[in-house]
Amino acid sequence: MLDRWFYISTSRLDETDAERHVGDIVAISVQRNRSLEVTGALLFTGRHFAQYIEGPPAAIAALQESILQDPRHQDIGTIACGSYPTRHFLTWSLGYAGPSRFVASKIEGALTDALKNRQGGAQALLHMLEQFAFPGSS
Repeated sequence: MLDRWFYISTSRLDETDAERHVGDIVAISVQRNRSLEVTGALLFTGRHFAQYIEGPPAAIAALQESILQDPRHQDIGTIACGSYPTRHFLTWSLGYAGPSRFVASKIEGALTDALKNRQGGAQALLHMLEQFAFPGSS
């Protein structure tokens, strides 16, 4: 059985070098997630992070603790967590597509819906993350 954690947070990164910091996060996370047998995806809009991680329960707990202590985030809100029977991201140790104003505007709407617990908000955001994934991605 796998565990998952799906959260949204507000970025505390300075906008002038946020992309560099996110690049650092991705580079470190890809290696760490592979070693922990964790898969998932990350979205960054410039204002918010949304991340879905899945894997062994102990690995997810350790990553959750690390993220909750990370000063680059604030207002971390869990939108889904717990046991889950299958992976959504089979080949992505951490999928990240990079910034896009169009994508950011769509994601901001989905984040707002998920945070307000609108019906299907978390599921719609997860579906959006899955649409970014493609086989063979790291």
